[in-house]
Amino acid sequence: MTRPVVRRIASAALSYGVVGLVMWLLYRTVGNSGSVSRAVDSITATQLLVVSGLGLLYLASMFPPMLYTLPGLTMRQAGVARTASQALANTVPEGGTVATGLTFAMYRSWGFGPTDSSTSIVAIAIWTNLSRYVLMAVALVVMILLGSITGSAVAIAVGVCVIVTVGCLAVALVITNDGFARRTGLGLTRVRSWLAGRITRISPRDMDRVVTDFRLHLLGRVQSCWRSLTATMVLSQLLGALVLGVAVRMSGLGPDEIGVDRIVVAFGAMWLPAFIAPTPGGLGVAEAALVAVLGVGLATDAQAELVAAVLLFRFATWLLPIPLGLIAYLYWRLTHNWRVQVDQLPSERQIRSEDNGSS
Repeated sequence: MTRPVVRRIASAALSYGVVGLVMWLLYRTVGNSGSVSRAVDSITATQLLVVSGLGLLYLASMFPPMLYTLPGLTMRQAGVARTASQALANTVPEGGTVATGLTFAMYRSWGFGPTDSSTSIVAIAIWTNLSRYVLMAVALVVMILLGSITGSAVAIAVGVCVIVTVGCLAVALVITNDGFARRTGLGLTRVRSWLAGRITRISPRDMDRVVTDFRLHLLGRVQSCWRSLTATMVLSQLLGALVLGVAVRMSGLGPDEIGVDRIVVAFGAMWLPAFIAPTPGGLGVAEAALVAVLGVGLATDAQAELVAAVLLFRFATWLLPIPLGLIAYLYWRLTHNWRVQVDQLPSERQIRSEDNGSS
């Protein structure tokens, strides 16, 4: 058995092992009182239809940012790439990495160059995380000011806000300040060299050049569309929080039990363990994070409603994209007449001149 096969088997075992462990712990926490069975029984077809519609809006809200960061991409292509990659991320171990590869392959099949494709993918990832965690930090500040959290939770919330602020400033400086970008590259070069001396699979590399080139490509791409990109990305994250909020309210939990600020925090917080854990689409760890954040101070007899809300939300944002993504993937594989060559797409110079002329 080859090493790559062993690695895939080990990754799958770890991924689904984590899912099983977290689900078991969740069941031990909220399932002993029959909350899970009561939650499933309480979900209605109307609730599923409502959250499904909102889930589709949330999924589609990512299409415009893709158009902004990859000039020449059509709405149809954005929809296929986003839906198919989301389905893949939700079904396989280390799904985010695999989904990124699928998106890159789709862009290349439509004639986009590797630099344009990778710049778009990285820009989307940066703006997604920045908008998501900035909203979470704002919601935490609101909770602190309103006294919704007290004691040690305040210190944790302040720490999260500081980390988010520092991260945003670091990213902004890397993009806009050449000197800071070069110093960051030199630091990453030292770290990579240190790792290369201990891990044979990692080779030394001049990260100064990598970071500098990345900065130039990214800055050239977003400097004319960063306002629209930021606005649509913030709207997308708010739509995601709206799906969770509607699921919470439809499950019977009112504002006095779970406020809007806590819903926004829970939506942002669930992505932290989902980003670290190798489970498909954060399966298991995302649900645990939602229950942990939304369930703070919640009465024991409201556990069934909380579980129902989490199940509704994950149905709309995790399960629903899977069959849709399979259809999108098959459509991409079977459709050949929209695949074009790189030289048939408008060049960046042409796009800039058109933008300058329209402005």
